[in-house]
Amino acid sequence: MKILALNGSHRGEAGLTQWLLNKIAEGAVQEGSEFETVALINKKINPCTGCGICTTEANRGHCIYEHEDDVQEIFAKMRAADILIYATPVYIFTISGIMKILLDRFNSTSTSGEMCLTDSGLFLHRVDKQICSKPFVVLTCCGNVENETTKNVLSYFRTFSKFLDAPIVGTLVRKTVGMLEDVKTNGIDKQKPEIQAVVNAYVQAGRELATQGRIKTQTEKQANKQILGIPFIDLLLKFAFVKKIVIEKERQKANKQR
Repeated sequence: MKILALNGSHRGEAGLTQWLLNKIAEGAVQEGSEFETVALINKKINPCTGCGICTTEANRGHCIYEHEDDVQEIFAKMRAADILIYATPVYIFTISGIMKILLDRFNSTSTSGEMCLTDSGLFLHRVDKQICSKPFVVLTCCGNVENETTKNVLSYFRTFSKFLDAPIVGTLVRKTVGMLEDVKTNGIDKQKPEIQAVVNAYVQAGRELATQGRIKTQTEKQANKQILGIPFIDLLLKFAFVKKIVIEKERQKANKQR
């Protein structure tokens, strides 16, 4: 099994997105899989200009930038992979800009004008299935506790999946990701049980991708659990007065630190 992770974080290898990917890699490699991460921020990726040259008869499928940046190298890795991981922090309520720029370049791999029906019955032009239609995992993270924060990222990849006939084989959503900074620095041994369970679930997710080609629902649930240590937090946050209490406590804490 070859697993390729595309890290869309602008912090590259220094960010928590990469740290979470490393945990998945740990489990996958334990089971004998190959695991590679491409930090997109370290690659030259020109934005699609919409010039349409790749759709002409003479240049069909050839981007004007294909010899000027690293996209063809990334596409080659995607073709060779069995499973992809699209990993992106939330940037202004959606996927990162650099991830979107890469995905925009899928346009040059398609055959515009040759209409077809997707497996889900949607109209679309033909695409290079060896790049666009691979089984994939969505990994997204943010500092906020609100479910609404990651909504657009998940919606984007569900639509992506339907149109490109690319099955989603795992959805990992890590809210309040900043709480993992201490684990990243000091290790897992002295962490709260909630945090230990989440980190271990990421390693287990890697094992399952390697052995079964997908992440089990139970493992997803464990990986996505809140780590604040507050029971029924999702229910409580539906009430405005609870949020006001939280804000007031944070304000008092900040005042003490001044």
